Amino acid sequence: MVGKITDNKKASCSLLPAIMGHSPWQTQNETMKKVRGYIAGDEDTWEGNEATGWGNRLEETVLKEGCARLGIEAKLNITTAAIHPTIPLEASLDGIGEGDDQIIEDDLERGIYVCGDTSIKLEGPGVLEAKVTRNRPEDFPALYRGPLQMQGQMMCTGYKWSALMVLYGGVEMRIWVMTPHAKTVKAIEDAVLDFEKRILAKEPRWYDLASGADAAMVYSLGDQEEPIDLDASDMAREYIALKDQIKEGQDA
Repeated sequence: MVGKITDNKKASCSLLPAIMGHSPWQTQNETMKKVRGYIAGDEDTWEGNEATGWGNRLEETVLKEGCARLGIEAKLNITTAAIHPTIPLEASLDGIGEGDDQIIEDDLERGIYVCGDTSIKLEGPGVLEAKVTRNRPEDFPALYRGPLQMQGQMMCTGYKWSALMVLYGGVEMRIWVMTPHAKTVKAIEDAVLDFEKRILAKEPRWYDLASGADAAMVYSLGDQEEPIDLDASDMAREYIALKDQIKEGQDA
């Protein structure tokens, strides 16, 4: 498994679900704030967690099994980022499949699903992406579990097909083979260009708030009022004096 090779100061394909508002882990505003921080000089100190660790350790195993089911050879451990020629978007690939004009059709017994057509020709090289999740198998993977990322990866590489290989619960693999989807490509282009304007703006241009926590983060970063200096001893003396006045009134 190769570490991060894309520029953390701009949009990357792995960030697309968050940038487009489809990530359950990070809002658009959190993503924008983090990237603006990198631009300002912050360091990326996140080292992952147990789930991402297992994903990294199992990545090659998942890719090799997926390629065996598709009947293709693959190049793994890609160390160079793919850079989109016209928009500020970069991609790191888990692997590159070597297509030889194989025709892939649904094969449910082997966990192979063709997206958007009855069959797909593996023409030339293609994007390979591995995912490991504790979730139960899906009829179609959640947008944050690969589909948006792979559409972006095909945009960056110019490849005509991609294969998403997901291992569910450690016991079942499903493979989705897909080609570029025009409406999704346009949505990604618009989102990336908008994100670039937001991260480079002098003052943050926040997205619509996604949650209470999102609102707390946004408004906590607003203009801070000057602190009020309260003398606690004066407040205590005033409180005691008022109590004494009340007691005198009650005793009268």
